[in-house]
Amino acid sequence: MPRTPTLLALAPVLASALALLPPSLARADEPAPAAEEAEAKPEKPVPPWRKELHMIEVGWLMGAMFGAKDHGLYGVEPPNPPRPFKTGFDIGLRFAYLPVRFVGVEVEGNVSPTKVDVEDGKRAVLFGLRGHVILQLPTRITPFIVAGGGMFGGSSKDELVGKKIDGALHVGGGVKIYVSKWVAIRIDGRDIMTPSYAKAAGGELSYAHHGEFTFGVSFVWGRKGTKMWPRG
Repeated sequence: MPRTPTLLALAPVLASALALLPPSLARADEPAPAAEEAEAKPEKPVPPWRKELHMIEVGWLMGAMFGAKDHGLYGVEPPNPPRPFKTGFDIGLRFAYLPVRFVGVEVEGNVSPTKVDVEDGKRAVLFGLRGHVILQLPTRITPFIVAGGGMFGGSSKDELVGKKIDGALHVGGGVKIYVSKWVAIRIDGRDIMTPSYAKAAGGELSYAHHGEFTFGVSFVWGRKGTKMWPRG
C-alpha cells in the first residue's frame, strides 16, 4: 500500500510523455487509406493520337508520270523497236481510311495525258486505279510507306500502241504534313510494275518500272490534334 501514492504521482508524467510522441509512431500499425494510395500514383493522360480512330482522308494529286521505255502496253502487235511514252502530266484523286492513326488502306486513281515517243509525237494517255496498305508514324510530320496492286493501262491510236490494260503492283512512300486538324499536304513517289515488252512480244515474264512523283492536298476527318508524337 505505501507504493500507491508513488504510482499516482507518476501517472501525469507518463501521460505527458505519450502525448509528445510523433504521430507517425503512434499510428505505425495503422494501414494507409486506399484513397491516399490512389492520389500518390495519378494516371498518365492518354495521348490524343491513341484516341484518333476511324480517320478519313480525301484528296487530289498532281505531278509527273515517267512511263517505262520497255512497257508492254500494246493492244496491237508489238513494234520493233518498242515505242515508249514520253513523261506526262499526272492528275488524280485518292481516298484513305485509317482505323488507327498509324495504319490504313487507300484507293487512288490517276490519268496522265502524254505522247508516244516517236518522230511525230502522237497523243496518248496513261491511266491507273490501285489500292494499297499504308503504314505511317503518328506524328504531325508523317513519313509513310505503301504497297499494293491494281491496274495500269495505256491508250493511243492503233497504228502506234493501241489500247491495253495490265495488272500492276506498286510500292512507294512519302511524307504528309498536317498543317491543321483538317488539312494535310502530301508528297508521294511510286514504283509501278507491269509486264514488260518482252512479255508482250511473247517472251518470258519480266517487269517494266513506271515512275510517279506527285504533290497533293488531303482533307481530314477524325483527327484530334496536330502535336508531335507521343503527345499527339
